[in-house]
Amino acid sequence: MKKYYSRKLKLLRLKNLNLESLRKSVRRALFSQKFENEKVENLHKLVSENDSNIEYWYLGGLLSDFIDIIKNFNQNDVEYFFETIHYWDSYHLVVIADKLLDSNVKASVKYDFGIVYCKIFCLYEKFDSYFLIDNLEIAVKMYDSKLDLTILIDLTTKIQLLFQNEQINKQQFDYNLSFINTLQNEL
Repeated sequence: MKKYYSRKLKLLRLKNLNLESLRKSVRRALFSQKFENEKVENLHKLVSENDSNIEYWYLGGLLSDFIDIIKNFNQNDVEYFFETIHYWDSYHLVVIADKLLDSNVKASVKYDFGIVYCKIFCLYEKFDSYFLIDNLEIAVKMYDSKLDLTILIDLTTKIQLLFQNEQINKQQFDYNLSFINTLQNEL
């Protein structure tokens, strides 16, 4: 009986997520978003126009364009990005998170994009960020990120939410909590 209700709940979530995705698509089609920050605007344009071929982003092509846009991001640009994150398509956030893990990107940027990856993970749609969890530790270590207590609390909360909603297993839950505790002990 529990499995029946669990399956039913998952179907309801998927239905709600599909409706939300449809609503966002209609809103984007009718009211194109203009950002007040040129770097964020350029990033949005690049990702939204090239989201169907992300596996073909390479140096000298779209990956270089991506790097050129974000290489000079500063704290204000990142804050504006997160202030306007609700305007972004969730898939585009995944594209950005994925590209932040590219070693060519890491070698070309100044800003700590490990923190950006963590914040995308925390703010990403309620029940779908489970596929970003596998690279959480990689992003933090790659950028040698110095996470503050607020981000660590947000990460812990998100991981607990994913576990409660059966989006991650007990092993992933324990491993990531252990990783977060290690980061907290380093503060």
